[in-house]
Formats: sequence, structure tokens, C-alpha cells
Amino acid sequence: MSALPRAASARSGAGAGVASLWSQPSWSQTLSQMTSWRRHRYLKYSPSRVLALRLRSKTDRHKKAYRHAFEFAAQQRADRLPLLMLQVWLARQNIENEPRVSASIRSISSSEWDDRIRGLASRGWSQADIDHWIWILSGENGDIRVQRLVSTETPKPIFLVMLLARSDEKFRKAESLLSLMEYTAKHHFTSTTRPSSNNVALPGHIVTMTVSQFQLLLRRLVRHIQRIWPRSIVTVARFTMDYIRGIPSDSDNNSYHNKCEIFNTALQLFKTPALTQPLANMEFNWRAQRLLLAMSDNLEKPLIINKASYRAVREVMIGLKKSKMEKTVALRYAKSWPPYRQDFDGLDAKRTAEDDHSRSVKANTLMKEAGYPDDHYDQALGALGGMGVDSPTVQTRSLPPREWKDNEQDRNLYTRWAMMIRATRNSREAWKAFNDFAAKTGKIPNIQVYAEMFIKLQSRPLAPTSTALPGDSRESFPVHDANYSEYELARLSPPTVSQLYDQMISRGVKPEGHCLHTLLINAGSLEEANRYLRDSGIDPAIVSAMTLYKQPSYQALWRVPLLIFKSYIQLLCRLQPNRRGRQNIPQEELLLICHAIKLTKTRLKPDTTEGSTFVEPWALILRALARAHICVINGSQAENDAEALYMSMDVVQYMQKTAGVSPEAFLYFCRAVQKVAVCRLRSGESPLGENTSGDAFPLVPSAETVLRTLQGIFSQVITPVKTSGTMFEGLAVPKFVHNIGPAHLHAYMRALAFLEDTAAMKELLQWMLTHRKYVNEEAERIENRGHALVAKTLCAFQAFAGPSLAHEEQEDLVSRMEDGAETAGSWRWPTPEEVENYVQGDLRGGSQRLQQRMLARSWARSALRESREVAGLAEV
Repeated sequence: MSALPRAASARSGAGAGVASLWSQPSWSQTLSQMTSWRRHRYLKYSPSRVLALRLRSKTDRHKKAYRHAFEFAAQQRADRLPLLMLQVWLARQNIENEPRVSASIRSISSSEWDDRIRGLASRGWSQADIDHWIWILSGENGDIRVQRLVSTETPKPIFLVMLLARSDEKFRKAESLLSLMEYTAKHHFTSTTRPSSNNVALPGHIVTMTVSQFQLLLRRLVRHIQRIWPRSIVTVARFTMDYIRGIPSDSDNNSYHNKCEIFNTALQLFKTPALTQPLANMEFNWRAQRLLLAMSDNLEKPLIINKASYRAVREVMIGLKKSKMEKTVALRYAKSWPPYRQDFDGLDAKRTAEDDHSRSVKANTLMKEAGYPDDHYDQALGALGGMGVDSPTVQTRSLPPREWKDNEQDRNLYTRWAMMIRATRNSREAWKAFNDFAAKTGKIPNIQVYAEMFIKLQSRPLAPTSTALPGDSRESFPVHDANYSEYELARLSPPTVSQLYDQMISRGVKPEGHCLHTLLINAGSLEEANRYLRDSGIDPAIVSAMTLYKQPSYQALWRVPLLIFKSYIQLLCRLQPNRRGRQNIPQEELLLICHAIKLTKTRLKPDTTEGSTFVEPWALILRALARAHICVINGSQAENDAEALYMSMDVVQYMQKTAGVSPEAFLYFCRAVQKVAVCRLRSGESPLGENTSGDAFPLVPSAETVLRTLQGIFSQVITPVKTSGTMFEGLAVPKFVHNIGPAHLHAYMRALAFLEDTAAMKELLQWMLTHRKYVNEEAERIENRGHALVAKTLCAFQAFAGPSLAHEEQEDLVSRMEDGAETAGSWRWPTPEEVENYVQGDLRGGSQRLQQRMLARSWARSALRESREVAGLAEV
């Protein structure tokens, strides 16, 4: 069998004389080509990079966009594996629409193909290997390609692993990331012989992955992990530890340097926030960093932590919940500014200022003791950690601010200024920090500083019943007047949003980025939002394309940054009117959320990267549709809520075709189901608009379809990650990809109750008992509220499904709960008093009416059963 590709078997030409860019003998021949401007811009494309572009090019439009890279690679005649594989792959594709690529591939003669394929044998490869690699890359998606990679134990070159893990790949299955890590650890971590000069895995041997290669792989893995499975960042930390431990020791200290390099790279990568719920998932970033730090401490020679890694640890620490000691300090903040700690007792009086420092501030002290001076950015982190340069601030839980580097490093002064504003309790304290820093430095605030001030001005006041501590949330805490005179109060009072915005524009600062996002989501009208968009410099044609009664195009919306697009969708959802006390709401107001859905469907198409990954706009729409009093049509309340449910169904079904339904979207969908059912219970109105009595009508329109959708989504989000038979079996790998907590379980249990499916409620309770340890861990993450929600879920089951349970079934459930109490928390069956309190605590009255309905059905079934038994006895 000939070694050349099928598509090129009958072709020959002058291509044999084409110079090779990467081969040493042709260097002088191509030097002039390399230095010309036409060729120079393509040198950034390595063979692996061109392969990645080819893999991404699914349409003729993509192939046209990258045609220069493909044409350049097709002309080369080097023997590098990625290049040879790419050319063989191109020869087997239909490239008639790419004439220059086709001509270059056809120009390769049969003898040249044979020579190049035979040259593989000297490196341990064959044409069969090339064919196998092409088969791997030909998979329909990233998950299938990884599955093909690990389907055989035959060695593959490292570039193939890197190609499959590239940053723009889209994975849907968590198992794909585990498979990549396992394959790499098994085949490229340890070495039985010295690696060859070109660093390929020879058959029968395993080649050690170089430090630079591992750093690149680690960077790509962290990107994927933080997008689809943030909790498994801890698993990546263990993967990194295995690599560090496997670096062989040597006498010239190069091994120690490599270990330190990987160690610090990992610490810095593990600060990367998760794509969804970044603050809530920051505890897993800290667990990953802590594993590496503990490993270093246990080494004979601890690894050196550089300044960037100290900073990365601090950036993670400011995103953590307050520790017990940090809460104690927050409770003792003085009401005045600066918030010095007050002594409550003699023990407080004995504490030094250093004893009150947060973990982030203490890490900064360690950094300075290690010889690294702090700068403006470190001082910005210090402000969030509770310690400014001259005085204390409010320790504020936050994502790390942007760090300016290299030539823009001086801009970190503004980052410090902005964080001083963020680390305050209300708009008055923020305004004082705003002005004090300006007076001290003589600087004019930039967009970053204005953004933080706008956030403080637009923050909602803290609820009187809230137990949140200063810095725990973005709500505004009460202002402390301290018996100021009216003149002093007027002097200290901050400006309005409109006044501050006019000042910002007059100083030549345009709204953009996070500042524009803040202004948009809090705008009072679409006209105000459009003003912000025009002032930001966005093309007026694009702004016009997003307005009502316009047919938006993908080409126009694609030019809107995703953050700004999400902000506009959030504004449309917020402006959708509520029904309270209003009749015949204007049609223009009712169309806002419909327009948001139309814009999102147009911008987030199923065949685009954004469409398959960006779910936040959909979650915002579902949250709005689940709002208690939202109005979507002029009609009865029951008809309105039913229409909101139909719209939610449409959104959920669209999400299932694109990015998939997130746990957050699932929660809002459950609430939409409950809302329509409660309305029908209160009004006694059937889905057809007819007044009925008793329980002759279903509480939810299209109940069977809604039930199937809910069960399908729940089944997807609780699908466990498969680790059996892998190196991760027995390790603490997160069991589920999605975070399903007590709030989701309680909402789902209630939704099933209103759908009147007691069998599904039993299945849910059985799942909770089976995974009690996991549910308890989720409850612990939200502290007391989590355990209260678990108790409410059990009460909901007993209140609505309990009447239909046989005595034996209830005894079995109680027994299972008591059997697992020792190993997985103190769960217990709710008492009748607790169930009654739960039902009566529903202020909208839905729980009371539903319980009465379920009891009536249970009594009716019991009476029917008894009558049949009596009739049977009579016949006997």
C-alpha cells in the first residue's frame, strides 16, 4: 500500500523544490522570505497552531479567515509531525474551495510522500500512526476526540494532547478533563529512558513532559475546569503535585528550579475565578493552593514562593468568607470612619492591632518578611483585607481587582483608590474615601474609581432583619450621623448618580466596562440606558439595533461586548412591569422581556462559542419570569402566570439545545411552576379559564410536559462523574459537575408537590438520603440557612406526600434516616408541629391550600378503598 494520501496519489509537480521554513538546510533560502512583511506576519503560526485553526474551521467562512495560515503551512516540506499530519489530513479533505491550499498539496509528488512517510520509521512512527491521529482529530466534538485519544494504549505525541486541550475547545463532559489528566500522567510524567531530541514518545517508552509543556497544559486545564467544573480545581492541584514529585533530583540544582517554577505557576493559575458563582467557588481555589503550600512545607527543602504567588494567595483569600476571628473583629467596628476596633471586654483590650489582621493582611506581612516590597496593587488588596496604608478599612469579600502590569503599572494607583471606596459600608463613607484620596494625591479619578462610587450610590439599603456583617455583601449599611449639624451633614452627603455622572463626563471620562455595566443595570429607563451607551462610544447603529420594534441582526449584536449585552438584558428584565395595582399596562412595556428573549436568541446562536457557553442572560430572563408579580400579558392573574410559565418553557428548551440548563436556571424554572400553581389554588381557575371547585383541574398547565422537563433537567444536573476504573477512583474528586444545594432541592420538592407527583417526590427524598453526605456538605457551605432549607425540604415532603404514604413506607424512610445519622449528619423526621409551622409559614397561602387538596385526595382514595373492601365482603 502506498504511503501517500489517497487525494494526492496521482498528483506530482514542482512542489519538491519548495523550501522548508523549519528545516535547517533551507534556512538561508528562506531568510529573505521571512524578513519580508508579507511573510513575517505568519511566523506566529506554528504547525500545531495551524492544526488548531483547521480543527476550529467548520465553515467556509472560517477557512477563508485563516486561509493565509493554511496556504503557508501547505507550502512547507519540513518533517515535523504536526506539519506532516496536517498535510496528510488536508490531502484527504475536500479543498476545492481553497485553490492555493489544494495546489500546494497536489504539488507533492508520490515519491516525496513515500520518502516523508518512510522518514517516520526512524523516529518510531508509521503511516498507521498518522492515520490514527487524524481519526482522533476527526471526532465531532472535544469529548469524542478525547475519548478516541484514550481508547487505545498506543503512545501519542505530546502535541496531540496539547491540541485536544487547547483553550478554545468546548467540553461538555467532566470525564474528558479527567481522561486528559490521567492519560498525561500515565504516558508523559515518568521516564524509563532518556527522551529523544525531538521530545516524542517512542513506542515502548514514556517521555517526561518538559516544564514549559506542563505549564501550557496546566494553563489550558485550569481554563476548562473553571468554566465547567470549578470544584475539581482541587483535583488539578493533586495532578500538579504528582508532576512536581516526579521531577528527578539532580546535582546542579536545575531540578529544584523546575519544581519552584511549576509550583509558582500553579499557585498563580489557581487564583483564576470560576466562570459561574466565582465568589461561592473561591473556597475551592483556596483548597487547591493550600494543597500545594502543604506539599512544599513537607519537602526536605521547601519551595520558594515568589511575589506573584504571594499576591495570588492574597487574591484568593479576599474572596473567602470571614473566619471566626475575622467575624469577631467585624462585630467590633466603630460606627464612625475609619472603623477602628472597639474593645468590648478585657480580652479585647489585651489584643494588639496585629492580632486583628485578616488572613490576607497577614499573608502580605509574610511577603514583606520574605523581602518583597509592596506596591499600589498590594495596598489595594490590603484595603479589601481590612487594612489601608494609614488606617483600617472594612474587610470586604470581593473578587480581586484588575492588576495593571508592565508599562501600565502606574495605573494600579487608581486600583488602590477604587478599592478604598469598595472597602466602605455606605455611600457617605465611600464619598469621603473618594475625596480624601483625590486631595492626598492630586489625581483626577478614572473610570475604575467612578465605577466603584456608582456602585455605592446605587446599592440597596440593608434589610433590618439581615444578619450580614460589613463587607459580606454589597448592600448599604446605615449611615452614622454622630450628631452632625445640618451644614456638616450637607457637606458630607454624596452626590446623586446624575450629578456624579455629569461630573465624570465633564472631565472627559467615558463610561465603559464595569462602570457602564453598573450604570446600565440601574438605569431608570431605556432612554437613560441609551444615553449611557451613546456616551460610551458604541456605534449609534448598534445602539439602535437593540431598541424595541427593531429586527436585530447577529452582525450588529456580535459587536456588542458580552458584558454590556448581558447588562442590557438585565435592564430589560428589571423594567418589565409588575401587576401590583395596575390594569391595562401599555403593550410597549409588556414587550420588554419578549425583546430580551429575541435579542438573546439572536446574539447567542447555537452554532457559536458564545451560544454554547454563555448562559447568564438566559438565567436573568428566567429569574424575571419567576418574579411573583411580573406582568407579561393583560389578562387574569392565572392567565398571566401561565403565559410566564410557557415563556420559561421556551427559554429552557432553547438552553437545552445550546449551552445546557444551569442549576440556577433550574431553580428559577421550579419557582415559575410554583407561582402558577399557587395562583390557581387561590383563584380556583382552571387552565382553560373556567371556574371550578375541588381538585378537578390540574394546578399547572401542560403538567405532563412541565414534569418531564423538570425531571430531565434534574437528571442531567445530578449525573455523577464517572471515576471507576481510573487513577482518580478513591480520590476526593467532586462527585457532581453542578452544585445542587438545599435551595435547589427545596424548590424542586415544592414544584413536584404542585405538580402532584408524589412518586417523583419519593424518588427525590430517596436521592437525598442516598447522597446525604453531599447534601450536608452543601448545607455547611451556606451555614445555618443551609440546614434550615434541608429541614424545610423534609417538611415539604411530609406535608404534601406524607398523606399518600402507607405506614410501612413511612417507617422505612424514618429507619433509613436514623441509620445514616451517625455517618452523615443529624437528620431527623419532622414532627407534626414542625410540618404545621412550615405550612402556616407560607404567607401566600399556597402551602395550606395544597395540603388541604392532598389530604382531600388521600381521604377520597381511602374511602374508595374501604367501600370496595365492604362491597367485596358483601359479595362473599
